[in-house]
Amino acid sequence: MPTDTASQGYKDSIEQLFRFGFWLLVGSVVFSLLGMLLLKLFPAAWEIFGPMYDKLVKTPTWTFMAMLAILPILMYGVSLGWKRMTFFVVWGCFIGGASELIGTTGFATWNGVALPFGAYEYTQWLGPKMFDHVPYFIPPSWFAMALVSLDLARRATGSRWTGVLLGTVFMVLWDVSLDPAMTKGQVPFWSYTVDGFYYGMPLSNWIGWLVVSLIIIAGYEFIGGGLKEMNRWAPWLYVVNCAFPLGICLLEGLYIAVLAGGLATALPFAVIYLSGRREPSIKTAQPQQA
Repeated sequence: MPTDTASQGYKDSIEQLFRFGFWLLVGSVVFSLLGMLLLKLFPAAWEIFGPMYDKLVKTPTWTFMAMLAILPILMYGVSLGWKRMTFFVVWGCFIGGASELIGTTGFATWNGVALPFGAYEYTQWLGPKMFDHVPYFIPPSWFAMALVSLDLARRATGSRWTGVLLGTVFMVLWDVSLDPAMTKGQVPFWSYTVDGFYYGMPLSNWIGWLVVSLIIIAGYEFIGGGLKEMNRWAPWLYVVNCAFPLGICLLEGLYIAVLAGGLATALPFAVIYLSGRREPSIKTAQPQQA
C-alpha cells in the first residue's frame, strides 16, 4: 500500500508539472498573438513597445520552444520508463539536429539542390546556434512533435507500419502553416535562398520533412519499441502547436496558408474519427516504475 501511495504521488507531481508547463505554453502563444494584434491595430504602440521589441519577441518564443521540448518528456516519461524516454529524446534530437546541420551548411547536394530541405538559413530570433547554423531549440522540436504525431497516428490504426507512415504525414501537415508563418511573418525565423511555389518553400522542403520525420518516427517504433500507451494531452499539444503559426498567418494576411494550414491541422483528427477507433485500442498512459 505505501508503494501504491508513493507511485500515485509521483504521478500526481508529474501531472502538476505538465499542467504548469502546458499553460505556460498556451500563455506564450496568447501573449505573442495578442502583441502582434495590438501593434497592427494601434501602430502608435510602437513608440512604447519598440525599444523592448527584441525581448517581447524572444521571451515568449523561447518559452514556447522550451515547453514544447519538455512537455512530451513529462507526458510519456513515466509510462515509457526513463531509459526508453532518454532514447526517444536522443534519437529525435540527433536525427533532427543532424538533418538541420546538413541542410544549413550545404554539406550534401543532389542535382544542385541542398539536402535534405533545400537551401535555407536561420535568423537570430531563435537564439544561439549549434556551430553557428542551427538554433539549439530546433532539434528538440523534432523530437517532440514526432512523438506527438506518432501518438495521434496510433489512435487511427493498430498496424505498426501504418502508424509510422500516418505519424510521418501528421508531422508534415504541421509544416503547412509553420513555414509560411516563420518565413513570411513580420519576424522571420528562417529564410530560403530560392523562391519556391508555396510562400517561397521549395518542393525539396516537403520531401526533406517526409524523409526526416519517417526516420525519427520509425526509430521510435522499431528501435525504441514504440508507444504502448497514449496520452490524453497529445491532441491538445498538437492543436496548440499548430494554432500558433496559424494565428501568425492570419494576422499577417497569409490567407491561403490559413486555409491550407487549418485543413492540414484538422486532417489527423478526421482520420482518427473516420478510422472508427476514436477510443484508443491501446491503454491510456498509467504510472509505472521506470
